[in-house]
Amino acid sequence: MAIDLIKILPEYFRPVLEFKEIIKADEAVLEELENHIKQIRKNFYIQTADETTLAQKELLFDIFASPGETIEYRRQRLLQKYNTIVPFSIGFLRDQLTELFGKDFTLSVDSAACKLEVSVTSSRYGAVDLLYNLLWDVIPAHMEIHANQQVNNYSTSELCVGGVMSSAFTQTI
Repeated sequence: MAIDLIKILPEYFRPVLEFKEIIKADEAVLEELENHIKQIRKNFYIQTADETTLAQKELLFDIFASPGETIEYRRQRLLQKYNTIVPFSIGFLRDQLTELFGKDFTLSVDSAACKLEVSVTSSRYGAVDLLYNLLWDVIPAHMEIHANQQVNNYSTSELCVGGVMSSAFTQTI
């Protein structure tokens, strides 16, 4: 402990046995308090966080630790997750959309209205899920998003036309 409590007491209390014992008990409690404060400071940073704090931070990213994983591995995985979150820019979004869909998308941005319109024309299976996951991870919360997927499926078939004429006659007597 950084401070010796016995030195804080006035000179005439220092030799009293009861005060010495009280100081010993208080020093133990204060030592434990100091250790807790040190651990709290360590928990501010992923590199020094304990297992409980790592578990709380993993829940934020929907990461589930397996029983065999070491604390160092879990720390590295969390740091990697934090480092993949980049600041939003239109160029970054356009690059990500190009990487996922090639040229099969249109993107329009209205910066003044904080509005973003994305239309994907890819017929790739799961394209809309990829789009929504990307937008959820990248786009800031204050932006209004209009996103859709347009797919044209062409199939060859024959067109058969038929017709029927019928009539019904009801007479009341």
